[in-house]
Amino acid sequence: MTRSRRAIFTYLTSVAFTAVTMVVGLIAIPYLLRWLGEERFGAYRAAADWYAHLTLLELGIGGALYPLLAKALSRDERSALGATVSAGVRAYVRITAFMLLGGLILAAGIPFLVPVDAALTGDLTRAALVAVVGLALTPLIPFRQLWEARQEGYRVNLLLLVQSLLITSVALLLAYSGWGITGQMVALVFGGYAFYFVLVGREAKERPWLVKAVTSRVPDAEAWSELWKLNRPTVTRQMCGRISVASDRIIVAAMLGPVMVVPLFITQRLVQLAQQQVQSIGSATWAGLAELDARGERAIFNARLVELTHLVTALGIAVLVPIVAYNEHFVSLWVGAERYAGDLVTLAAGTGAILLAVVTLWDWAFEGTGRVARLVPVTVISAVINLALSIGLTPRYGVAGPLLGTLVAVSLTSAWYLPLLLKREFGLRPGALLRATLIPIAWGVVFFLVTWRLAHSRTSLGWAELALEMSAAVIAYLLVWWFAMLTPGQRRMNLDRMRALFTRAR
Repeated sequence: MTRSRRAIFTYLTSVAFTAVTMVVGLIAIPYLLRWLGEERFGAYRAAADWYAHLTLLELGIGGALYPLLAKALSRDERSALGATVSAGVRAYVRITAFMLLGGLILAAGIPFLVPVDAALTGDLTRAALVAVVGLALTPLIPFRQLWEARQEGYRVNLLLLVQSLLITSVALLLAYSGWGITGQMVALVFGGYAFYFVLVGREAKERPWLVKAVTSRVPDAEAWSELWKLNRPTVTRQMCGRISVASDRIIVAAMLGPVMVVPLFITQRLVQLAQQQVQSIGSATWAGLAELDARGERAIFNARLVELTHLVTALGIAVLVPIVAYNEHFVSLWVGAERYAGDLVTLAAGTGAILLAVVTLWDWAFEGTGRVARLVPVTVISAVINLALSIGLTPRYGVAGPLLGTLVAVSLTSAWYLPLLLKREFGLRPGALLRATLIPIAWGVVFFLVTWRLAHSRTSLGWAELALEMSAAVIAYLLVWWFAMLTPGQRRMNLDRMRALFTRAR
């Protein structure tokens, strides 16, 4: 299967994952809110975010492993791949002990970090202890990364889809049965165990030699050294990323209370799903770009990155502008207008989603090729600005404060610095990236004004009307993109790729 086909399949399965989880969420979340109550639901979300921060204790091993796996796969040698995966697993085994210890410490302090009513303290603590059990899966992470590095992200996405349905089903059952916060964490951890049971079992069946190499050999010195060499800048990046993006609900819970996490989560839920979908273009294509870099095909690498930048920007605008415009109608139909956090939250989340999707794509060019150290300075500066603004703006702007902090921080740092860094490292002209982003944005401004005016001229909409108008808006922008923003040569190339998707790879 060609690089393009694998990337397209990965993206399409990501679309399917987002579509299904969105529909399931539309159905499930109102029931969870009814059976759990807003405080339990908000406390679970905030506690889960705290435990997600424990991934920082992996010391950047995950991010360091991606380029090493891509390099080993490009050599097409069993010994090199076995040594790399073995090094990754053994590194994760070493740090799992620290993560378990950190999880227990966090469980002891979770009632202070997520303040809840005294009657819920025991439930919250038990949920935290359940989350600790989930940390034992950490050494299996390299097997998922291997699938992604082999450009088999479509298989990962299908597994994630099944996992999501399993977690939601168990969460609903336990919420209805009165298990509270603990039940939600049990569902999350159970889904994680099921995911890795299938993934590692499949790998053992298809490549028993690899599993044998991981369990029976000590990683060679070169693989071990390379892994720990790359982990230092990676862990710095991950720490800053957590501070910049993943701390919003924690800040809101600490400063405004867990109950306020609910409108924040609800209002930006559709935006987040769309953002994940647009960002998945980068995760679907990074392995192919890394392969081009490893082969020294720099001109093709740069051309593909510019093309992907244009695609991410255009698709981001096409999908997110209608969501931003119609979000109040969506939330009102879904869980009630009283849980809508306001237009400022929606605008900040939507604008930030488009910006982060583009910046994340550029990040992959460095992470996938082992140049992650180049990103550390700008990442640290962005994180400091983000945290300071998020905390400072929350008292004034409420739940919109952290979102505004992220938007301003990324605009002041990565948005303009990464194009300059891409020129220095890869010889990619910033003007090419500028054109790739500004042309869709220029059309997008007009698109936003028209769509926003149309959405806010309606006092109420049913589900069918909402779906019809949002879909029509997306299609309208994509038609403008296809006929007005792409050249005839680009349209032919895209059509050829779509035809190739349905033919056998040579």
